[in-house]
Amino acid sequence: MAIQITKMIFHGILNAIMYIALPLILFEVVSIMGLMTFTQEFKTSIIIIGIIGTVFAMARHAYPKDTSANRLIAFGSTIYSGIYMFYLFGGFTAGVSLGTYSISLPTIQVLLGLQIFAWLLLGSSGVRAMQYLIEAIELRKSKEYRVKFKLSTIFKVVGTIFSLIIFGYLGSIVYSGMNLGFQFRDTFVLGWDDGGTLMNPSDDTINVTVTFDLNNQGFYAIYDILIDAEFYTVTSSNPPQLPEGVKVGESLNNYFSTFHSFTNNTNNNITIVMDPTYIVGLATTDATLALKISFATLYAAILINLNITVNVPWTHLI
Repeated sequence: MAIQITKMIFHGILNAIMYIALPLILFEVVSIMGLMTFTQEFKTSIIIIGIIGTVFAMARHAYPKDTSANRLIAFGSTIYSGIYMFYLFGGFTAGVSLGTYSISLPTIQVLLGLQIFAWLLLGSSGVRAMQYLIEAIELRKSKEYRVKFKLSTIFKVVGTIFSLIIFGYLGSIVYSGMNLGFQFRDTFVLGWDDGGTLMNPSDDTINVTVTFDLNNQGFYAIYDILIDAEFYTVTSSNPPQLPEGVKVGESLNNYFSTFHSFTNNTNNNITIVMDPTYIVGLATTDATLALKISFATLYAAILINLNITVNVPWTHLI
């Protein structure tokens, strides 16, 4: 059986571009844009995994497609490819509910849990690998294993359907994500109780009601929304009275069960209670406060943590 040197070289180069060069270029472009960062260890692991995958690709095309040797190597290559994709989407992040990907912008940070893709792609690879294994046995034994249909053909059809479902799922998520809108109102409602002593703020209570709208025109409902809101001082006109860089108010564990698909959910309120320690400073001092919102939810089987920071001017009350 003649070794197909030309095909080995061609597919080796093609695989190296797809599994090593393109990911590294993509990582670099995304890092330059400031959207995501990748550790050197992660990049090195991608290179090592890509090199092994390239060796598999070359070995797979060393023999003609209609030979048992080709199908056996295709079996091993497909299993390895599934493990590669499983790793790429955070499937090996043991004990952590989220995946390995985060997006970071000056005012927004997003952590994405993508294990669902890891398991789907691993399952798809397993089905296709079984197709190649059965084809290898059929070619070696010169016989076909049939139920009502050729067994390898059944796995091929199932694998194709599996792949179409995955791509359809990905497409629906992209479409749905483009039709999500999340906005906090820039007008906050101030709740201030002067305790009956207007000029003595030490017995005052202050809270701020934040209102947000969530427009979900995608295919999927948004479940188990948990929102934390906190106020921190950024600048202060009187730091001894109202220090900079301290948390002056919070509202934790605000739960919303479901925002259904194709709905516009408006006027959702969160009330932030100011810390009594800084009531006097807030009542008498002009400042800039940072509103930090943490938004955790489950969307289309993807775990999402969204953190938003917005600077808000604060004007003294007395």
